[in-house]
Amino acid sequence: MRGNDKQTQAYDFKARDVKVLKKLLPYLLKMRVRVVLATMFLIFAKLANVTVPVVLKEIVDSLDQTNLLLILPLGLLFAYGVLRLASSLFNELRDAIFARVRYHAMHLIALGVFKHLHTLDLSFHLDRRIGGITRDIDRGTQSVSTLLSIFVFNIIPSFFEICLVIGILWLNYDIF
Repeated sequence: MRGNDKQTQAYDFKARDVKVLKKLLPYLLKMRVRVVLATMFLIFAKLANVTVPVVLKEIVDSLDQTNLLLILPLGLLFAYGVLRLASSLFNELRDAIFARVRYHAMHLIALGVFKHLHTLDLSFHLDRRIGGITRDIDRGTQSVSTLLSIFVFNIIPSFFEICLVIGILWLNYDIF
């Protein structure tokens, strides 16, 4: 009986998380261009990040050849450096582009809560400590920012990078 209650609580918790993400989606869609640009920079960063070990493999393989031209390993070493730089550059560009989306969403949520507080009756304001509510509003908007960052920059990119690595492994190696 108790195990069943824990499963129900876990399921309700997951359902609430999905509801929260659905509520955050309109804030992302208000600034579609920035979200698309940030996503493109994210994809480029992940592509560069996944390509770095492949180029490093080519550098090591080219050093094993007997009739070695010095240009080939040096060119690959330069490509390795450019890919590392591109990965960092695209991550920084992504953060710079998405920062406005994050702060815009925080602003809209805080404004909505502020308007809601002003529609409440006088007895609510007289019975409660309003100073504590402003601290809670600030914490709530910060948590929205954190949730957007985690969802957009950690969960989705990790899934994308895992798919890229699986694709590379699938193309380069046999199953058995």
